Amino acid sequence: MKTKIPLLLLIFNIVFFYSQEKKTEKQIDSITTALWSSKFFNDEGLVKLTELYYQAKEIDYEEGQIRLLKRIVEIKSSYSDFISALQYLKYLKSLSLSVQQYEEYIYANCLEAKIFFMDKNYSQAKKVLNLAERYLYKIPDKEKRRKAKTEIYIYQWYNFEKSKLPKSSYADSLLSISKKLYNEAVLIENDHKRAKSVLYSTNLMVNSLILLKKYEEAVKYLKIGGQELKTFGEVTYLGVDYYEAKGDVEFNFKHYKGSSNDSALASYNKAIKIGEALGYTAKTKELYSKVAEIYREKEDYAKQALFLQKSSNLEDSIQVKENKGLNEVKSLLYANKGDVTETPSQNRTLLYFLSAVALIIIVIGGGKLYFNKKKNKIQPLEKVTSEKDPIVKTNAYNHLISLALKNDSSFYLTFLEAFPDFSEKLLNINPLMKISDIEFCAYIKLNLETKQIAIMKKISVRAVEGKKYRIRKKLGISAEENMYIWFLKL
Repeated sequence: MKTKIPLLLLIFNIVFFYSQEKKTEKQIDSITTALWSSKFFNDEGLVKLTELYYQAKEIDYEEGQIRLLKRIVEIKSSYSDFISALQYLKYLKSLSLSVQQYEEYIYANCLEAKIFFMDKNYSQAKKVLNLAERYLYKIPDKEKRRKAKTEIYIYQWYNFEKSKLPKSSYADSLLSISKKLYNEAVLIENDHKRAKSVLYSTNLMVNSLILLKKYEEAVKYLKIGGQELKTFGEVTYLGVDYYEAKGDVEFNFKHYKGSSNDSALASYNKAIKIGEALGYTAKTKELYSKVAEIYREKEDYAKQALFLQKSSNLEDSIQVKENKGLNEVKSLLYANKGDVTETPSQNRTLLYFLSAVALIIIVIGGGKLYFNKKKNKIQPLEKVTSEKDPIVKTNAYNHLISLALKNDSSFYLTFLEAFPDFSEKLLNINPLMKISDIEFCAYIKLNLETKQIAIMKKISVRAVEGKKYRIRKKLGISAEENMYIWFLKL
């Protein structure tokens, strides 16, 4: 009976919500504010937010649509519903640009970067965030620009942290990013937004300082975060992060006043309680593991095993959900036509120009191939020479080569503008191809030599050859087949 009552209430709320007459902009804003609460970061909230979005769309209320789209994408991403999240993300980016709300456009790119780094494509996530930074100067309002900058720093921090490099290689970078975030956050004028950004920055700062074993400085920022938590609220995702950070300090820094395994356990358990209530499963999984470690030190092996099992169970369910979502989304995500590469006014002109170039390439290249075949002059070379390259060396082509050799962050998306079907063709062969794989294939498509790729990517020739071998395996290219010719024919 108890389970039926909330369900009936939910159905009643939804029916009531749907039955309302057309709402005004003021009403939409009021309801959106109410739905922004953490208690609506769930299916119920998603239903109401989506319905409200379409009502805002019906009356052409663009600002309301943007605000609602942000929350919808956040919830869908947290559910690993990436296909749907990317569709709404596309609307969010397009609408934000059309009304010149560049701070929202930047945030949309931050959410896209999150999907990339969840797929372990950290280099592409970094490129998307770098491209987002190019729009900061377009935001005239200082407060909004500062808020947008803090969003970029947050996602840069997580991209570094999730890359799982050796601690010595990224701990300083994490600390640097979190300090930049903190320095911007404290200047935000709006109390609630400042509390949120400062709390974010102190949580990340504490994590960074613990990695560097700078525990006394970590305690300093933990106290600052505790003050901001009073303003922002405990029963939030940031509240979970705060109590986890507090537990980490107490567990690692026994000289901190009142620190012990018991105090750390209390902090972790508080974080777990909030996390479970909010459905914050990824963080809850990590917390279970940390609690298990405390019980190991306390030699309570039964409870250690219990929490390890809890962590393992959550890990399995999260992994299945994320893998399903990411596998479904790869072709859509990786075939994205690069609308963040250039400013909106440049995109259409570049697309027309490159389409014309592609047509010239097909006509002239096809004629050259036919003539060479007739003369029997095409030989199975390890690398196609420029004389036998069916790609005409146009300015656009040379521009792509230049971007590649400079290891420019805009290369990948610019390449997809020139070869819009390239990623889709590769993903049709192997849906598990990552962006880093597709980008490497683009270098081969452009006829770049092994040594050139090694120099621009700052890796060894042997590493490039190893990458070529793995690409062959993924795409089923036999050892006897010329890799460069294979890609030129693709």
